[in-house]
Amino acid sequence: MLKRWIREFSSGPVSNPAPRVVIAWWEKRRIAFNILVGLYGLVALVLFYCAILGSDLLSDGEDAFEPTALIVAPIVINVLYILGWMVEISLRSIWPSLSPTFGPVLLSTGLGLGFVLSMIPATVVLGYRLY
Repeated sequence: MLKRWIREFSSGPVSNPAPRVVIAWWEKRRIAFNILVGLYGLVALVLFYCAILGSDLLSDGEDAFEPTALIVAPIVINVLYILGWMVEISLRSIWPSLSPTFGPVLLSTGLGLGFVLSMIPATVVLGYRLY
């Protein structure tokens, strides 16, 4: 079941690369993308929080993280997600012969970049603690 879901999540759009088909392909995957990034972000936040509480980086009365970032991050992530299909549609209008795998590659790259960016604060604090 998981293999089928991964294959469906990363499969290319149908042979018709019309803008509405490309947008539909991306939007069909938005909820799964948000769940994946959200769960990964939660893990990163817990790691960051545990690492920073065990270090001497916080003074009395300082917060471990900015609460506003927890509100703004999902909005920014979804704006960047929209840019994914906008980039694909733009490039398909310039290069009609663009590979059907371009969308899945772009989505996977965005997902990977989201994972890397989410883990930066935890990595910095954990690296500081190990140092």
